[in-house]
Amino acid sequence: MEIDDNLTPKDLAGLNETLKYWEQRLVEDRKRLEGSDSIELSSEIKRIKWNINDIKERISHYDKNRVANKVFLIDIDGTVCDDIKNEDSHLYATAKVLPGAKEMLNKWYYEGNTITFFTAREEKDRKVTEFWLKVNGFQYHTLVMDKPRIKDGQEYCWIDNRKVRAVTYLGDWTELKEVDAKIQTFG
Repeated sequence: MEIDDNLTPKDLAGLNETLKYWEQRLVEDRKRLEGSDSIELSSEIKRIKWNINDIKERISHYDKNRVANKVFLIDIDGTVCDDIKNEDSHLYATAKVLPGAKEMLNKWYYEGNTITFFTAREEKDRKVTEFWLKVNGFQYHTLVMDKPRIKDGQEYCWIDNRKVRAVTYLGDWTELKEVDAKIQTFG
């Protein structure tokens, strides 16, 4: 199998859609095969499995060779869904996605950026959080739990030896834009 090193994020999105199609076909054909000894259907299932493995290999190759432009650290509660406090963690599974959040984050993901959810949700809530992200169609690379919680009036201050850009979510998922702003530096 020849793998194209020049796949674009749009190509990757197409591969993911094709993968979903073949996985669905596999489920349907397996159901049809139950109670049947059809050799033709059995060979069709083998062909579908080959297609699935081929696509997964192409996606894996793409993921290993792409260089992310940006590494996004994105909060969950109050940023991509309803603002739910840890004390109300029983509501995580039913949180509503904020308009435009999934579309913008998935766009960044398919453009080759790294998406990391960085949340104050506790480690005990990892499974429900991963399930919620999957059910709601978010594409991402990593989920980091137990971000330090802050109180109203406090702010996060990130000090790093690498370039850092802070973006405060103000209630509208649109394209990012450059603005002049005052920043604090050492010295």
